[in-house]
Amino acid sequence: MQFQLPFFENLCPSWGAITALGVRHTFPKGSKIIGLEDAVDGIYYIEEGIVETPLYTSHGPEKVLFYLGPGCVFGEVSCFVPGESDEASVGARTDCVVFFFGRNLLEGVIAHQQPHLLLELIRASAYKIRMYGVLLQDSLESDNFLRVCKMLVYLIRFKGVDLAKAPPQVSIQPGLTQTDIARLMGVHRVTVTKAISRLKKLGILTHFSKKTLEIADFPALKRLIETV
Repeated sequence: MQFQLPFFENLCPSWGAITALGVRHTFPKGSKIIGLEDAVDGIYYIEEGIVETPLYTSHGPEKVLFYLGPGCVFGEVSCFVPGESDEASVGARTDCVVFFFGRNLLEGVIAHQQPHLLLELIRASAYKIRMYGVLLQDSLESDNFLRVCKMLVYLIRFKGVDLAKAPPQVSIQPGLTQTDIARLMGVHRVTVTKAISRLKKLGILTHFSKKTLEIADFPALKRLIETV
């Protein structure tokens, strides 16, 4: 139960102190920041807003790999593994303010004078790698109903609820819709809708919208995923 929702914030907080070295950009909601054919020679730091990384196949976007919020860095794969990307892009989920740091700056001033920033970057990449492993395991070993249950528990934990001390009834403002959960799982929205309906019939969940997630029997929700 140490894994959280693939929605990261503040993984690289120290980068906020060197924004004067970067180039400031603003991106409106829905715009592309890194396209599939873009060669990016640097990385971005998020000061405001949320970005998403959708995974593409020959049939179009199938899954959102993760969301990144303020205090996070992205674009390291495009920077250090140069060339066009045929599988993933980065877009603005909300209005965003980001700072771009070129590769020459990374390998020069930052590497020599601010090496702790690179350690933060490595740690952030490690979080993403671990996330991929857990989600891959879930997709191979769990059916979609249990995967939705796990996503809900991850979301509750991400919102600051201590799972070990949580009351039987839990209510949060998720900030994510059922469609968002489906995109994170790489499934159709109806798959999530059916799972939510099943949880309602079991008396475990009473309401799920972007503004409100109400769990009537949180111990029962945890038991579902702990038996897997």
